[in-house]
Amino acid sequence: MFSLQSDTSNLSIQLIQSHGMTQDTANHLAKTYGTHAHTVCQLSNPTHLSWPRFGIPLVPNYPYIDAEVIFACRTEYACTIEDIVSRRTRLAFLNKDAALVAIPRIADIMQDELQWSDAMKEEQIQIATAYVDTYGGRIPNKHGANLRNATYKDVEDLFDAMDYDGNGFLDRAEVGEVANTLGFPLTDDELTQAFVEMDQNGNGRVTLEEFQTWWNNEGATYFHRQLSKELGFGGKNVNDIKSMGSGAFLG
Repeated sequence: MFSLQSDTSNLSIQLIQSHGMTQDTANHLAKTYGTHAHTVCQLSNPTHLSWPRFGIPLVPNYPYIDAEVIFACRTEYACTIEDIVSRRTRLAFLNKDAALVAIPRIADIMQDELQWSDAMKEEQIQIATAYVDTYGGRIPNKHGANLRNATYKDVEDLFDAMDYDGNGFLDRAEVGEVANTLGFPLTDDELTQAFVEMDQNGNGRVTLEEFQTWWNNEGATYFHRQLSKELGFGGKNVNDIKSMGSGAFLG
């Protein structure tokens, strides 16, 4: 007897081979739709690429494709963009910015499927945008309280708390969102200054090692000072924090 995991894996392979889907999309469709995944794939539009051949993404870097919107309209009676971004794909919960990018594409598909007028389409876009705007971005508003209430024994703990999506690095948007949730939004210049100082090799990703080096830099930026203040480092300057060592700078 095959396990559920094995069945899902086999189905993913079938979707890749039969419909030219990416592995991420095939895995997502297999887990979400089960035996109906082939039906969903048959509704997908060609990408006109060598790979993937079918399945136009609703937004880059996520597995959701055009066919899911079509399937939701035709078989699950979806009738609002809000429904798609919240319940069918959960993009609104996963990434506010990604959901906002996806909304126009979803609106185009639903207009074709449901025969919306241009006025109806625009109304749906406005409603969905207002709904998605109620979310705080990739880092929920409550994360600010979580950051403040945590106990950090070293710089690595702080880095892990800031690395909200757990991918092992900080990106520019994430640093900006951390500042927002802690109540000191950065200007573009302030965010650029802070991130450039962290990102030593200029690849757009700040590793733990880079963050540790930045944290112990005596030329602290505005972001560094505000982060220390909001997380309870009080009046300690950078040298004071360095003198405490890497094992007990917050207790």
